[in-house]
Amino acid sequence: MMLLRFTVRNHKSIRDELTLDLTRPSLRTLQPRGSDWRGVTYRVAGIFGGNATGKSTVIDALHYAMTAIEESSTSWQAARSMQRAPFRLNPETREACSMYELEFVFQDRRHLYGFEVDSRGIRREWLRDVPTVRWRTLLERDRENGLLRPSLEITDRELALSRSLQLPKSPFHEVAKALVANFDVVLVHHAHREVRLKAIADMLAEGSITFDDLQLLLQVADIGVAKVSLEERDLPEHVRAALSSFFSAIAKGEQHTGTVNQDASSDLDEPLQEKVVRHLLFSHQGADDDCEPFSISDESDGTVAWLATAVPALEVLRNGGLLLVDEVDASLHPHLLDLLIGMFSDEEVNTQGSQLIFTSHESYILSPLSEVELEPEQVWFTDKDFDGATQLTCLADFPRHPDANVAKRYLTGRYGGTPRLSPSLFAALATSSTD
Repeated sequence: MMLLRFTVRNHKSIRDELTLDLTRPSLRTLQPRGSDWRGVTYRVAGIFGGNATGKSTVIDALHYAMTAIEESSTSWQAARSMQRAPFRLNPETREACSMYELEFVFQDRRHLYGFEVDSRGIRREWLRDVPTVRWRTLLERDRENGLLRPSLEITDRELALSRSLQLPKSPFHEVAKALVANFDVVLVHHAHREVRLKAIADMLAEGSITFDDLQLLLQVADIGVAKVSLEERDLPEHVRAALSSFFSAIAKGEQHTGTVNQDASSDLDEPLQEKVVRHLLFSHQGADDDCEPFSISDESDGTVAWLATAVPALEVLRNGGLLLVDEVDASLHPHLLDLLIGMFSDEEVNTQGSQLIFTSHESYILSPLSEVELEPEQVWFTDKDFDGATQLTCLADFPRHPDANVAKRYLTGRYGGTPRLSPSLFAALATSSTD
């Protein structure tokens, strides 16, 4: 799966329709001429902006669309209402539908998938492709007209593509699977990083990533870690008992309604016997023989941030797909940013055509000091208008200055995306009396 464009309307701080475009200007037809899709798309796109301008909202909107494909027919069905996040600063948008549209390449063919959602559920949904020289409609859904082609048993609050993900024989199963399987997101929140590190520990235990992989990633960052090990402990008995009781109660309730076999409850306890708590341990260079390995809580924010970002980046580079990284500069040295972005930009390393979309407010990446050279079409800026709505603009939309320092012009507000500070207000607060 290769992303061409993402369009969104009415999501959190995004009120008006905006599009993030990863295609090169040379792509002017529905199919690339004289080259493959890699030659007409960018591997990297960066979104820059000040605090609260909405750069993370663009990432969140794309994450929402992918999550809806993966979960709207499963876990979302348990919610009492449709999960959505419209622009809340005026009553019209709070009630209006939100729109998400992905233009992408699957099996070397251009596809367009999108949906509209409101408080009732899915209002519209569509899937099209280009088998030859024209668009062809594969899926069409319109709640207002009672239209759904082809016919599929779905609820009002689930996407047809999400239902197809659960049905291997569905004609849309493979495209749905490709979208969610080749997608990952790294968020800046500590809670997300903790979950990510636990997942890395599980990956080590399962063999999907090796200790050598992890140690080499840490050596790349020159963090001083000589060895990584894994500590496994059984779940405490009281936790095991509580989980066993919980699952048994669920099983009995399902048996009462006749939805599962009578022997199902006996199988639910079996996975609990294998449940363990896994922790990463780090041995540092220069430590003596009596020094205990460090746990992840003993490590710096930089180590945690690097692992939480580098491991999913490695997986995407190896397997292909799309990686979103919010606040890529958080707790990472600028040289590590160069390294990470450079890996996606290097065709000899990025042999799968993997893509990286990141957000940042770090001007270093745009400066002559950075080893990464981003074309104007790869650089995007977010800003907010007076109504509090996010605007997205591309560096290519501004007059070109070949010898201009883009980082300097960005910091001076030439492209927007910088905060409008009021130092006099802060000074007045600092010097005012609290009596």
